[in-house]
Amino acid sequence: MYLGRVDTDFNGLVLFDPSALRQHYGGRIREGTDLFTRYVSTEEGDEVLSKGLIVPVLAIDDAGYDIAVRLASEPHAPPGEVLVENGKYPLRVVEHLVVADLLVLKEWSNKFESWKETGIGPGVYAVTVRGFRNIAMKGRKRQIVQAGYEFVLEPKRKLPKVSADTGMDMKVLRLD
Repeated sequence: MYLGRVDTDFNGLVLFDPSALRQHYGGRIREGTDLFTRYVSTEEGDEVLSKGLIVPVLAIDDAGYDIAVRLASEPHAPPGEVLVENGKYPLRVVEHLVVADLLVLKEWSNKFESWKETGIGPGVYAVTVRGFRNIAMKGRKRQIVQAGYEFVLEPKRKLPKVSADTGMDMKVLRLD
């Protein structure tokens, strides 16, 4: 299980195996490549989703988020109210799984500084993403004191079909 924090500068998060993504592109992705624009403007985005190469959390606020990445068999409860749940995403892990700011897909870099290793090993998974937040009263005002996302991975024999909605509102930094 991975418990940590990821800061976003490009309105999203992505869970992926860098090795599997590179294999899809012949073993190498050129530094600075804008995969994100290709994914949202062509059918290539649907292809990488269906092949289990990325699990995105899109159109969220730029901020620091608490992140949990765990197997479904590992007991863990998000540290706050679950606001949104989106699944299932197929995921294929060849070597190692990382979670990162979505910016990695906008400006590909082979530098691993912002990628957070999750400790999840090779396999095929169905992934559910759950967004949570924790609110406290500060005087008479409600204030968000913690917010983030949990990626729950269920091992599968074969890659499941995408049933998640990439257009779903996944924002957790709201007080409604």
